[in-house]
Amino acid sequence: MGARSRIVMHTNEPHIARGTIGTRHLFFFVIAAAAPLTAMAGFAPLAFRLGGPATPLGYLIAGAVYLLFAVGFLNFARHTSRGGAFYTYISIGLGRHIGLGAALVAYVSYALGQIGFCAAAGLFTAEAIRAAFDLHLSWGLCALILAALSGTLAYYRIEFNARLMAILITAEIGILAVFSTAVLWTGGAEGLRFESLDPRSLLSPGVGKLLVITFLVFIGFEQAVLYSEEAKDPKRTVPRATYLAIGFLMVFYLLTSWSIYIAIGPSQFETALTGDTANLVFDLAARHLGPTFSSLMLFLVLTSFFAGVLALQNASSRYLVAIAEERMLPTAFASRNRYGMPKVAGIFQGLLVSAFILAGYLADLDPYTQLIIWTNTPTLVGVLILQILTCIAAIRYFRAHPESTSLWQRLIAPGFAAGMLLLVLMLLLRDMDLLTGMEHLANALMVAPLVVAFVTGLSLSTWLGSPRRRETSAA
Repeated sequence: MGARSRIVMHTNEPHIARGTIGTRHLFFFVIAAAAPLTAMAGFAPLAFRLGGPATPLGYLIAGAVYLLFAVGFLNFARHTSRGGAFYTYISIGLGRHIGLGAALVAYVSYALGQIGFCAAAGLFTAEAIRAAFDLHLSWGLCALILAALSGTLAYYRIEFNARLMAILITAEIGILAVFSTAVLWTGGAEGLRFESLDPRSLLSPGVGKLLVITFLVFIGFEQAVLYSEEAKDPKRTVPRATYLAIGFLMVFYLLTSWSIYIAIGPSQFETALTGDTANLVFDLAARHLGPTFSSLMLFLVLTSFFAGVLALQNASSRYLVAIAEERMLPTAFASRNRYGMPKVAGIFQGLLVSAFILAGYLADLDPYTQLIIWTNTPTLVGVLILQILTCIAAIRYFRAHPESTSLWQRLIAPGFAAGMLLLVLMLLLRDMDLLTGMEHLANALMVAPLVVAFVTGLSLSTWLGSPRRRETSAA
């Protein structure tokens, strides 16, 4: 009787909002997670410092590798419309136990990323309010308000989130496009220069470190697959949105970073990168388009961070739903609200981020030089590991099921992508101190949550593996 009652209650739960988002919506979710204005204003100067004039080509390499990665990744999307992205595909190719370990790694990676983005958004919000109204608010208070706002917005219809993303992302892409056009039109500091687009510039000694940064700013493109269950015709819209997003980001990063190089000028390049690199892009914008434009760009960096927070809120809560559907969390976490959005998982995620933000503020951590680095570095490590596992899963699965796939799709493309991603991961682990400014032990502790997450997921999956135990845990 109890089991029958539970079934009736489950059928009355709100359903997933299927068929509500199309290619355009998915595209903006992906771009929001990548946060292009933040990538260019915040990370491009660091990339130039590590890689020199070859930096624009670094974005081209990263984009090309991810286009290859997408071949095997999206083969899965054409064979299943299940959500879960990395977790689902790794489960299909490498087995349920490894897949569920990967699910917890994915959740921890995205949750940490959201905490860091929220802290940075709080800092920029506080600075914007101070500059506009001479009102001094703490970054912690601003971050807590933004965490609550993102949690609230993520509670409502997915198409509303997509429209908001479209507005925010169009604004940040637009302002960078205006900046690049102005620089290229005027010739920058010393006229149009093409040495940074010369493949021979990749022979410089800092290219390995550069690749870590250029791969970092593509993180998030895989999120279109998380919305497979809500997408219109997911076997077509998800691949289309993913390829469009990767291709767009590759070209956009290439042209924008090239325009930054031209705006600096070769003779001032070394001097500019030894100065205040945090404000380098804003200073260049003020020089070429005036201080008002620079202030507008600073404001849009804030919205860029917030768009990333909202995208990661949606992604993290969906991973919690997927984990709960495997009975590794209380079944309440799999519930949906009347809009078809994650209910308990969404509320929990918002509270979790708020708790970490509050703890960081009370511990007097710097949101930009400490909190965002300590949270986003393991995000990058975790996502790279998941991408490598997904490539291996694609090779293994499609070798056993070669129907309607070519040798290129099932072996060559995912194999080459796996090799390049493994190289970038090794470079990241070797040079992690460049990103964190910390010793080896501290860096190991920083990525330890990923190891704990994988071992926990693998152990719970093994323990819950037998039908008898799964029935007992569900009762």
